Amino acid sequence: MAGKLKLYYDFMSQPSRALYIFLSKNGIPFERCPVALRKFEQKSPEYKKNVNRFGKVPCIVEDDFHLAESVAIVRYICQKYDVPSYWYQTNNSIGQARIDEYLSYQHLNIRADVSLYFFYVWLNPLTGKSVDQEKAARLRARLDKGLNFFEQVLLNNGNKPFLTGDQFTYADLSAACEIEQAKIAGYNPCSSDRPHLSNWMAAVRERTNPFYDEAHKLVYRLTPEHIPTPAVPADDD
Repeated sequence: MAGKLKLYYDFMSQPSRALYIFLSKNGIPFERCPVALRKFEQKSPEYKKNVNRFGKVPCIVEDDFHLAESVAIVRYICQKYDVPSYWYQTNNSIGQARIDEYLSYQHLNIRADVSLYFFYVWLNPLTGKSVDQEKAARLRARLDKGLNFFEQVLLNNGNKPFLTGDQFTYADLSAACEIEQAKIAGYNPCSSDRPHLSNWMAAVRERTNPFYDEAHKLVYRLTPEHIPTPAVPADDD
């Protein structure tokens, strides 16, 4: 019998949040193994040797099997565990190809657009680095362009409720977790110019709660007050 699945994650990591929500929503038992990115625990020799040779999160461990990269992990989970087929369109080769198409696109587009802005505008000042306003404006313009494309083309101006059509999939969850990150840097992705993206974000949250809110508590806490965030219960402590 295989050992219990362990998930190594940090809620400041977008793919960590997506994977945590995915496992929790599907009732897959796993041991929670938080990793403090702010302390660079993922870069320690012990972590690289015993958990993830790439020095990143998320990562899963089952006995002697170690697997990194969230997309690879989701594919593995969908093959091994009893997961509803809609998550990865396991019974539909074309539908699955559309999910893979978006997840392949995301890494150098939506994920990069959000991450570059987030790191430069929000994280750099925390480490004592100055922010050049012209560069910040360029990164914001790139993020605007990426999310406008998301609104107008990927969601087809509201003609598609989800990224690959009428069915919610893991592509939607992964994308939403990426876009949420921009809020911490004071950027509101759900502006009045993107009503379809706003509706889609709300739909993804509704489909995956209460775990979506659980995974995003820190994001909501760090989001500036001028950007609307959903009300979530306070921590017990």
